[in-house]
Amino acid sequence: MTQSTRRPFSLRSLATLAAGSSLLFLLSGCQTYSDKSADLSYNFRSANITGAVAAADKEASAKAGGKDELLWRLEQGATLRLGALADAAQLPPPAEPSPAASAAGFLKRSTAAFDQAEERVNYWDEQARIKVATESFALVTNQANIPYRGRAYDKVMLNTYKALNYLQVGQPDAARVELNRALQRQRDAVELNQKRIAEAQAEAAQAREGKIADEKGNAATYDVDKAQADPVTGAALTQSLAASTAPLKAYGDYVNPFAVFLDGLFFSIRGENGSDWERGRKSLERLAGLVPENPYVAADAALGAAAAEGKAPENLVYVIFETGTGPTRDEVRIDIPTFLVSSGLSYVGAAFPQLAFNNDYVSSLSIAAGGQTLSTATVASMDSVVANDFKNEWPAILTKTLVTTATKAISQAIIQKQLNDQGQLTGLLGGLALGALNYSTNIADTRTWITLPKEFQYARLATPADRRLTLTAGGQAKTIILDPGSVNVVYVKSVASSTPLLVSQFLLK
Repeated sequence: MTQSTRRPFSLRSLATLAAGSSLLFLLSGCQTYSDKSADLSYNFRSANITGAVAAADKEASAKAGGKDELLWRLEQGATLRLGALADAAQLPPPAEPSPAASAAGFLKRSTAAFDQAEERVNYWDEQARIKVATESFALVTNQANIPYRGRAYDKVMLNTYKALNYLQVGQPDAARVELNRALQRQRDAVELNQKRIAEAQAEAAQAREGKIADEKGNAATYDVDKAQADPVTGAALTQSLAASTAPLKAYGDYVNPFAVFLDGLFFSIRGENGSDWERGRKSLERLAGLVPENPYVAADAALGAAAAEGKAPENLVYVIFETGTGPTRDEVRIDIPTFLVSSGLSYVGAAFPQLAFNNDYVSSLSIAAGGQTLSTATVASMDSVVANDFKNEWPAILTKTLVTTATKAISQAIIQKQLNDQGQLTGLLGGLALGALNYSTNIADTRTWITLPKEFQYARLATPADRRLTLTAGGQAKTIILDPGSVNVVYVKSVASSTPLLVSQFLLK
């Protein structure tokens, strides 16, 4: 075809093409993280270790180098820990003998996955300057297109799990490094949140001044504060946030009491000098303030004080119980005002994330030993840790979702008018195309680490003379003999109320 016979590319042609391409995008591109992680979630929550590991390995490999690799490496690391906690009877025999199928093999692979996750955390921290370009694309698609850089609780738990992995394979020096990093992560999170709030406020100001444009360069003026003040929108947003923050406890911003507990225990028992023991004392003293309702923390605060005075703890057993699964993020649709009264789009549905909590879990673990029976008590509600992070992230989520959704809706109204001016058919096709494209890109960012537990619990007791413990939870009982040692840690995991107990142990001293 020569230049003289080529017809101009009209809005009608654009509408027809957009209708087909938008339909394809709608069918393939509107999956949330809940959809993408369904296979892992099902297998993990049913304690199908082989299926869960296979699903996590597959997705982590497929996402290598991509925007979601960090999240899938976290899922992979936690899932491999599940295999490390199981005994041989709870795992299917491997197709051929392999060291990787052993507890040590699972732990080694788990640590490697967490190492890769940490590499991505550090990379995104160093590459923060590309944030503007990346998020401008998200403005006209959705927030799930922004690279997953890791939330504060992800980073703290990443290093806490690595510390546990190293303790379980007898590498306390490496565990020390990870506990130092976990402590620093909690300190850094406060400053990072302040920056996030400032960025959200700046973005809201730009939107009010009409300085945010869509991919065609169409600028839109939008008042985020006015939208939140709308009686319909404001009430729905308040209700959604309340549902997400229902389990909040007074831990403080970005504090994970389990990480504090492990820090205090390690430095009180494995400490090498006065500085270590003082750190252990302070951590256990802090823990007593965070979870005063836990009946064991007062004794541990006293243990930390005694260790700081040179009295080494001995003949103790700690039973750590990791139970349930942490919250997921669902998508909720909330009508927001566009302030375009004449366009028929005065309100448009916006997709927001909302935390959903899983209550299929064992509420406590019973321990019978030396003629006494005691139960574990919660030291950290991960529901609360995640909810607190969500509450702090909410202003940024709110601003970005309001601006993104409203800008696309306003742009759609402008383009729709232009298409209508081209004729009824063009307007109809264009409306279908724009509607499909808007729906397919108007999805919430539901990415979140789903293989975290619901709660960390623990109990402490004097080492029984016969070194025998009987653990009971959810109608299941398991008896173990403690390994020779002065301070033993028994680690128990229950994924759901009907799944088997996974039990392992290691020496802290």
